[in-house]
Amino acid sequence: MEEERPLTETEETLHTPAEEPTPDNNGSGKSSKFIIIGFVVVAILVLIGLSLPPFSLGERLGLTGGTAATTAADDPTAAPTQETVKNNPAIPGEFEVTGVQSATGETAVNVTAVTPAGIAAAGIGELPANVVTLGNLYALAYAGAPTGQVAVTLPAGADARTSDLYGWDGTAWHFIASDIAANGQVVSKPGSLHEAYALVQPGAPATYALSAEVQPGHVLAPEIMERLSAVNIGALLLVGNGDLQGELAAVPEGAYARTLHVTNSGAVVDIASLSAFLNNSAAQDNQINALVNTAVSNGYNGVNLDYQGVDPSQRDAFTSFVGSLASALQAQGLKLIITLGTPHEAGNAWDTGGQNWAALSALADEVYLQMPLDPLAYGENGLAQQLLDYAVRHIDRTKLMMLGSANAISRVGESLVEIPNEAALSNFGAFENAEEGMEVEPATAVDLSLTGEASPLEWDGASQTYRFSYQGPAEQTYFVWLGNPAALGQRLEIGEGYNLRGAALRGLDTIPSPAGYAAALAALGPGAPPETEGAAIVWTVRDASESVIASESGGSLAFAWEGSEAPGIYTVHADFALGETIIPLGVMTVTVAEPEVEEVVEATATPAPTPGTTTAASNITYDPGNADAVVKTLANVRTGPGLQYGTITGGAAAGTKVNITGRNAAATWFKVVLPDNKEGWMYIQVLELNKSLNVNALQVIEVAGAPGAPPPVAAPPVAAGGFELGGQTHSFANPQLMSSAGMNWVKFQHKWGPGDNPADLAGRINNAHGAGFKVLLSIPGGNTYPSSIDFNGYVEFLRGVAALGPDAIEIWNEMNIDFEWPAGQIDPASYVNNMLAPAYNAIKSANSNVMVISGAPAPTGFDNGTNAWSDARYMAGMAAAGGGNYADCIGAHFNAGATAPTQNTGHPTGSDHYSWYLIPTLNVYAQLGKPVCFTELGYLSGEDYGGVPSRFSWAANTTVQQHAAWLAQAVSTAANTGRVRMVIVFNVDFTHWGDDPQAGYAMIRKDGSCPACSTLGQVMGR
Repeated sequence: MEEERPLTETEETLHTPAEEPTPDNNGSGKSSKFIIIGFVVVAILVLIGLSLPPFSLGERLGLTGGTAATTAADDPTAAPTQETVKNNPAIPGEFEVTGVQSATGETAVNVTAVTPAGIAAAGIGELPANVVTLGNLYALAYAGAPTGQVAVTLPAGADARTSDLYGWDGTAWHFIASDIAANGQVVSKPGSLHEAYALVQPGAPATYALSAEVQPGHVLAPEIMERLSAVNIGALLLVGNGDLQGELAAVPEGAYARTLHVTNSGAVVDIASLSAFLNNSAAQDNQINALVNTAVSNGYNGVNLDYQGVDPSQRDAFTSFVGSLASALQAQGLKLIITLGTPHEAGNAWDTGGQNWAALSALADEVYLQMPLDPLAYGENGLAQQLLDYAVRHIDRTKLMMLGSANAISRVGESLVEIPNEAALSNFGAFENAEEGMEVEPATAVDLSLTGEASPLEWDGASQTYRFSYQGPAEQTYFVWLGNPAALGQRLEIGEGYNLRGAALRGLDTIPSPAGYAAALAALGPGAPPETEGAAIVWTVRDASESVIASESGGSLAFAWEGSEAPGIYTVHADFALGETIIPLGVMTVTVAEPEVEEVVEATATPAPTPGTTTAASNITYDPGNADAVVKTLANVRTGPGLQYGTITGGAAAGTKVNITGRNAAATWFKVVLPDNKEGWMYIQVLELNKSLNVNALQVIEVAGAPGAPPPVAAPPVAAGGFELGGQTHSFANPQLMSSAGMNWVKFQHKWGPGDNPADLAGRINNAHGAGFKVLLSIPGGNTYPSSIDFNGYVEFLRGVAALGPDAIEIWNEMNIDFEWPAGQIDPASYVNNMLAPAYNAIKSANSNVMVISGAPAPTGFDNGTNAWSDARYMAGMAAAGGGNYADCIGAHFNAGATAPTQNTGHPTGSDHYSWYLIPTLNVYAQLGKPVCFTELGYLSGEDYGGVPSRFSWAANTTVQQHAAWLAQAVSTAANTGRVRMVIVFNVDFTHWGDDPQAGYAMIRKDGSCPACSTLGQVMGR
């Protein structure tokens, strides 16, 4: 046995470096056992050695002179760990170690180049099968456990984008985070030194992994599912106390992994809840247990942790939590996916905030990286490619998956959001008065247009899709890029050549036509992306047998049809088409009337229309007889020749005979005398003129201009803030529950009457402000079915209320029905000129900070001109009267929904009228060019009251669970349109149940529970 070599103060013995801690290294107890056993073995060997001749104990311990010690360099059988370390930390032109530190100060490091063929002889493990070495490997010898950095020179011809730095820790090879220096070297991040390093080029994965997200109530089409390796089941939302709440989608088991999606991102990213959670170790332990139990009990394969907005000061705390979660999942054989947000550009660098990419990716089994939403970021060397260049230096590319979206992308300023195509296309609008249809004479041309303000579709070659723009709230221009398979393929194709693990996708659970997207997914990885498909607005005219008799396509929102000679009922359809994807935009019914039978009459100076016309719709003949004209349909009688003039109470019923005393210069309006001797003006289209009437001989009457609205006072806009939520209540008895639901507004309604004192509202305002809530006061009239309104008294009352400091005032309520406005006087021009405009000026003069909200009409399609106007016609009239100039926000109501808020068909009534559906209703009110405020938004459920009144039978099957879920979805949908400033839930805590089932709309149900508090809190980030 060879004599042992004594230690000296000037020499360091080479030791295998201590294993660098890894996320799954938790065997400290096992190491202690091995140390104890080691001491026992050494003691036995020493005793045996001492009994062997001819050496003395002192010689064996190196305490006396004797035979000279043999150095490791002289002994060809010595193990590498017994070599003396030489301080040679570099191989010029290839490799160097810098910044070496140890617990005792600087330490010596020796570097040896090892060829790929010499790996085994050097005691280094084989590299993974799917990587190719680039040049030599480099073995390090050192004492202790030093830290430092290594720099490796890229061999000639190597591409930094596909080259990774790997390190050998004595047990396995690991990816090492690094940067590319200005001189082209690959430089590791500071950290524990490994035993060996190598530059490698990972190959493409054997299978390109694909995962897709599915939300509750949505499904993934079978042709999509068969392409997937994983499904992310969404989503549980972090709430303020660290709990997770939400509904999970039902996804059957299959040949794909199922992972549980956990996030703090609802309508907003809940940074506050995450920060509180990371300061609460008990909450973290509870959540880890809950996640593991949920995954195990549901048969899921793992968890996708998607926590965004981590405060940089909590970077280490977040990493520690992820490490604990990873260990708990791995103990159950489950995997951890970590979702990383898109970093911010900071000069020439990227700022990942509180997410430590290198540490988090080392802990995770897979990493989803949110790619830029901007469709223009995907050009050659664009922002997306720059991000991937950075990402593969810090994340093991064999774990890395690009997170993209199949949705449309909406941009205003620097803000980008993704929305389903159907929601994006709602900006095209619909047909005005579609529910009423049109009636024309044979061979009469028909000009139609959609009510939206979107620009024509245009092809954007840079993003491989179509885009349009529109004017949104606060006069801001929104740009929308529509989603399509080719655009998705182009965005993900940016990862080609990086040999990533695969791609993760959102939005595939809402696409109307999955075949094209399935083809796009099939082409990801090796393969050609799908070809771009054309997009257009397609106009078709169909007859009663559904045969297409005319068609046209293009990007325009307008269409001209030459009409038809043949009488009958025709439908004009506007659809958006993108390849096989067809999304309906609107349908208009056009009735071509029977031709009039011309009678031979004696010529007059001006030919007159033939009396006795029979309308195709009613088969009722109107004959003026001896009168100058007969009214053909229920119509308004106005104080002047134009829609801008006020109406005369009662109007004129169909069949009313009138005498005509004059006309306007164009002979389009006639001054009439009614049977009760009232005088007014009527439009030519509502009259059947007597054939004997000489129109040219009528006196042309000049009428003074209609009194218009006063110019708006100068006041700063107050509706340009972000989306907010509130609730309507009588008593304000539940502010804590409202706050937990994410509400910071409360709505009170005060029914005004002459003589009311504004000071009566001060208590409500102050009480709500004291509880931290903003106050919306809705102030309609106190009388139902009023015969008149004291406009001046009402306006002065609002002036006094504004001085009390409420945050918003809604001007009247449902003024398009006779329950709230005098019958026969319903008129949007009158509302704007006599009420809205004067009230706006009075309020702003008293307190410019008060948000003025125009009164919300009743959402109805009923329209007889006297007792009600449809809200679509009323809002068009408000727009024509300039109502948008006198409101910070346009009031709207939505309270008849019985389907999920994203639907626009399927209502239990069987009707597709817009007022049954959220987004089509929003489109009606957005036409005024201002943000929309839903001052009442609610769903009715009578489940806990034994049913609903008969006139609300459309809500008979709405459950309390749907009530809570749809409220939350409606708030999220509205917030994400970018067109809604505020939603007030109708209602929080009403208890009245009867023919008007207000309690059935309440968030607080009959048993005192509040399911909607939880669902709303989730989407609002509470």
